[in-house]
Amino acid sequence: MRTLLPVLVVCALAPGAGAQPVDAAAARYELGARLKRFEAEWEKHEGAAGRARALPYVEKITQQFFSFQFGEAARGLDRAAFALATDDEPGTARQWAWSLHAVPETRALDGSAKELTVTVKPFYAVKGDIPKGLEVQLWFTQKDVVTLNPQKFPATVKVPVPPLGDAKGLDRKLQFLVEAGREVRHTTIGVSQIADRDARIAALKKGAKAFDTIDTFEKATIRERAELLADLAGGTVPETDLPAADLLANAERMLDGKLFYGPERHGQFWLSVPTGKNKATAARAFVPKGLDAKKPVPVVVALHGAGGSENLFFEGYGNGQIVRECEKRGWVLVATRSGLAFGGAPPAAAVLDELAKRYPIDLKRAFVVGHSMGAMQTVQVVQQSAGRFAAAAALGGGGTVRESKAFAELPFFVGVGTKDFALSQARALNKSLTAGGAKNVTFKEYAGIEHMVIVREALPDVFAVFDRAAR
Repeated sequence: MRTLLPVLVVCALAPGAGAQPVDAAAARYELGARLKRFEAEWEKHEGAAGRARALPYVEKITQQFFSFQFGEAARGLDRAAFALATDDEPGTARQWAWSLHAVPETRALDGSAKELTVTVKPFYAVKGDIPKGLEVQLWFTQKDVVTLNPQKFPATVKVPVPPLGDAKGLDRKLQFLVEAGREVRHTTIGVSQIADRDARIAALKKGAKAFDTIDTFEKATIRERAELLADLAGGTVPETDLPAADLLANAERMLDGKLFYGPERHGQFWLSVPTGKNKATAARAFVPKGLDAKKPVPVVVALHGAGGSENLFFEGYGNGQIVRECEKRGWVLVATRSGLAFGGAPPAAAVLDELAKRYPIDLKRAFVVGHSMGAMQTVQVVQQSAGRFAAAAALGGGGTVRESKAFAELPFFVGVGTKDFALSQARALNKSLTAGGAKNVTFKEYAGIEHMVIVREALPDVFAVFDRAAR
């Protein structure tokens, strides 16, 4: 399984009445959705008082995540988002409304399907009875709204699916609404309809197996995507909403021998980058508008934290703030996937070399930024590829300095929150860099900031360093 996070063979069981065993993959999807909501709320509420109220809940979430307490981590995110706006305690009705989540049986339907089975259940336990009159609605179109008033959970319903018609595939949104008294919660879940789903995925897999070498973006992506789509068709839950119908259609174009990735196509893309004989690195990229072959632009490599993926920089970390920073500068961004690879960094230099074959990027103005595990990998990458980067940044983490010469002239930013569990590691990294003779180290501690929020808080300072190096 590729663009999906590793499916852990565990279940998180939230304690107390009303809790249900939570499938790990579905839980991580739901946790990611709540993280995105929290970060969007954080952007709306800039007041110090609200953020101070929210941070005590956020501080526990990283530990809860890595101890597989997904429900408790979700509760913390919900409470943190609520605390940004008020110092009131959320009532029982609100807690019930926010505790519920919907789990479709698949996120990639065959085009002939007329309905989708969806299970509704609490993601975490709530003290108190189910509110009287609690109502749940699910729909794809307003013509076919399914309404239920559950007295117990889990509750399973069949939601009508609109006809696909002549389309080969459509990426839809399943609407999920919960009402509990005055509390209303409305969210969406990505679900794709794909005509002749199984046959088309099988053809893609067959085409991928025929490749003698994986030497282009398209071949690497086809191989990766065939596995991903087969997983989705089999019911595996992705970590984020994926436009599966569009991803399949694009891969079929690639299978016909057409180049898909290039400077004329701008926006955000999932892709795999060939980085060795039959090896590839999964990534997500942002390509700005108006690239000119005669005017190469800077490029930023982003390395995510443990348990995350390339999607974190696009959908988390300040609600995708790094994408906005690159977009306003006209820079290319590539976030690579590491999974849980504490032992080694992604082949960042090889990724840059391959990107330069397709995009007008200036390899003399290449930058790297990493968070947590990615901070450690940033230190590794700089030493493994001395001289390849014009500046680097390590956020919420540390790293081992073995080759001091690699950092001698390099502008290097180290950022960490005073509430971050990695505070001591970041301080140690700063000490090692300066002791080794690094002349351009900037170290900054952010008061009251913890591990999850540090990227969003530090990115403006990171890009100030990158801007100076780019000039």
